[in-house]
Amino acid sequence: MNEEQVKDEFSEREQRRKEFEDTFSYDGYQVVRKELFAHLRDPAVTIRSDSVTFNTACINGLEDVVYIQIEINSELKRMVIRGCGENDKDALRWCIAKPDKRKSRKMTGREFSSSLYKTMGWDENCRYKILGYRIEFEGETLYIFDLTVPEIFHERPKKVKTVETEENETAHEEEQEQTPPVNTRKGFYPDDIAGTFGLPVEEHRKSTEVKEMDGYVSYGMITGNNTGNS
Repeated sequence: MNEEQVKDEFSEREQRRKEFEDTFSYDGYQVVRKELFAHLRDPAVTIRSDSVTFNTACINGLEDVVYIQIEINSELKRMVIRGCGENDKDALRWCIAKPDKRKSRKMTGREFSSSLYKTMGWDENCRYKILGYRIEFEGETLYIFDLTVPEIFHERPKKVKTVETEENETAHEEEQEQTPPVNTRKGFYPDDIAGTFGLPVEEHRKSTEVKEMDGYVSYGMITGNNTGNS
């Protein structure tokens, strides 16, 4: 490519760049959801029909926190995790703490899960993985989980330990042959999430808006009420 061709190409690119700059608008754009990318190392919680488990990344994100309180906003469908003392009211142990490391533990709570599943309209035959977002509020580190954006996994069918008649056993075997095996390791998203890249830019901006006051984050980040004075 000679010098003249280089100049022509540069001129064309500059003209195109200027055109984009002069006509650009966020109208029609969507902010792509973080959840649509791999997030193995991101803080997350897995909720089953009988338990709750926070992953190691989540545990490590709240240094020295062994006990937590779980707070649910049924209207906004968000869950907040905050550290607390062992003897605080409603304190829950969320990890196994050893001198050299901490690791997550299964928090059995069938009644909690049952209530949450009913609130969210979830399928008891599935488990739900939700990413956590760490924020600072009034000098305290919190995790917020948006329960409306779960990654869904089918649970492996549990074997029922009952004495079946030969006829029932045969029927069960035939049903299994007709039903394709479920991949319990492959997650999927609800149709309203999987069918889009994410929220429109302006809606995304409003949903994540925070007001900083003396280094604190407005409670609107948690409640969704961002009408307070700045």
